[in-house]
Amino acid sequence: MHDSDKPQPGSTPSKQRSPSSSGAAVEARECGGTTHPVPSGGPMATGSPLSDGASPSAELAAPGAPPSNTAPANYSENLEGEASARLLRFGIDSLYLSYPGKLASGWAQRLEGLKRAAQSTEEGERSNAQVRIGGHLFEVKDKGKGRFAYVLVDNCFHIQLSSGQSSALPMAYVQLSSELLTAIPVHEAEAQLRYIVNTLGRVESPAQISRADLFADVVSSLAMDSWRQDAWVTRAHKIWMHYEKRRFSGWSIGLGGTLGARLYNKTLELEKSKKDYLKPLWAACGWQEGETVWRLEFEFNRDVLRELGVLALVDLPPSLGGLWRYATETWLRLTAPNPDDSNQTRWPNHPFWDALASVPWSGDSGQPLGRVRKERLPSDKSLFINGLGGLTSFMARHSITDLGEGFGEFLAHAERFHDSYQRQSGKDFKGYVLEKVSAKGRKYNTLENRNKETERDERERTRKDAHAYRKAKDGE
Repeated sequence: MHDSDKPQPGSTPSKQRSPSSSGAAVEARECGGTTHPVPSGGPMATGSPLSDGASPSAELAAPGAPPSNTAPANYSENLEGEASARLLRFGIDSLYLSYPGKLASGWAQRLEGLKRAAQSTEEGERSNAQVRIGGHLFEVKDKGKGRFAYVLVDNCFHIQLSSGQSSALPMAYVQLSSELLTAIPVHEAEAQLRYIVNTLGRVESPAQISRADLFADVVSSLAMDSWRQDAWVTRAHKIWMHYEKRRFSGWSIGLGGTLGARLYNKTLELEKSKKDYLKPLWAACGWQEGETVWRLEFEFNRDVLRELGVLALVDLPPSLGGLWRYATETWLRLTAPNPDDSNQTRWPNHPFWDALASVPWSGDSGQPLGRVRKERLPSDKSLFINGLGGLTSFMARHSITDLGEGFGEFLAHAERFHDSYQRQSGKDFKGYVLEKVSAKGRKYNTLENRNKETERDERERTRKDAHAYRKAKDGE
C-alpha cells in the first residue's frame, strides 16, 4: 500500500461541514435501551482525531461505557432537502485476534490425526474430525490455511493454529464471529476464547488485535449510486462500484490496504449470508420488512491500529469513537462536489455523510441479541423447501398426491434401493442414513461422533496436556 493510504499521525482533517446539516433536526426514540439524543451535524467530539501534540491513544479515548455490537437507542436526523438517515445499529462486526505462544505437542499430534481423518475418502472417518473444547464442538478442517497448519471452526470462532515449528507465527489467529459479538460484549467473548487457546498450548502474552471491523446500519431514501466517484475524498487509491444482477449493491474503497471501507446493501447481502438474526434487532429500532438497510463498514488492520495507539484488546472499546472519527473525517469523506473549486479537500460534506459520522459510540448501545448458538445450523428454508426436493420429485414420478402415502412410499423405495446397493457401498439404508447424519453433525457442530474408548483416550490426553501447561506456566 502506498504511504499516502496510511493515516498520518498528527494530521488535521480538512473536513468541511455541509451547510444543510447545521440545522438538522434531532429525533430520539426508545429502542430497547436508553435514549440517546444526537447532536446535529458532526461527530460526538470536536477537533481532529489526531491533533498536533497529542498522543494517538489519548485522542482516541472517549468517555462512556464500552459499547458492544448491539442495537443503539434509535435516532434519526432529517437532513434538509438532500437526504435522511435513520441509524439502526452500530458496533464491531468482526474481530481478529492473535495469541503469541506455542501449541502443546500433544495437541499438535492430536490435531494432525484429526486433520488426516478429515482428508479420508471414507465419510464415516471424516465425521470423526472434530474436537470439543470449553463447551464448543469444533469441526477440524482437512486443510490448514496459509502458513497455519490447523483450522477449527464453529459458529463463534474460526481458529487457525500454527504447528509450533515457526517462531514467526502466533500460536493462534482467531476470528470472532459477528453473531457472537452481537450477543455479548467483547471482553466476555475474548474470555471464552482465551480459555480455549490456553487449553491448546502455552500463551506467552495477551491477545493482540490483528483486525477490527466497525459498522453502522442505516435506512435512507438516498440513492447510493447518485454521486460520481470523485465525490469521495480519500487517501485510498482504489474505489470500486459493485453490481449484482445489474442492481447496484455498493461501494468499496481501499480494500486490501491497512484501512478499507465498504458502503453496501446489507439486506441484499443477507439473502446470501442468511444472517436473519439481524432482522429482529433492526425491527426493534423501527425497521420494517421491505426497507433497504445500508451498512457503512471500516476494516482497521494491525498497522493502522498501531499508528492510532490501539495496541491491545483493552485499548479497543474506549477507542471506538476515535477510530470512527478518524475514518469518517480524516481518511474518507463523501462530499458535495463544488464545480467552482478545484480543491477537493475544501468541498463540504454530503449531508448523508454527516449523519454517518455522528454515530454515538459512547454510552449504552441498547438491546443485544438474546442468544448466540455455537452450532452452524442450516436454515429452515434449506431444510423444508430445498430439502423436500427429492420427496416431491419422487411423488411426481409415481403420480402420488397424498402426502402420507408419498412419505411412506419414498422411505420404502429408499430402503429397497440401499439394501440392493449394499454390496457396492457396504452399508444398508440405516447405515447410510446414520453415516450422513454423523457427517452433517460434524459440519453443523451438533453431534460428537466419538466412541467411548476414543473419548477416554482423549480425556486422558487433555488431562496430561493441561498438567504440562500448568507446569510450564508456573516455571517448573
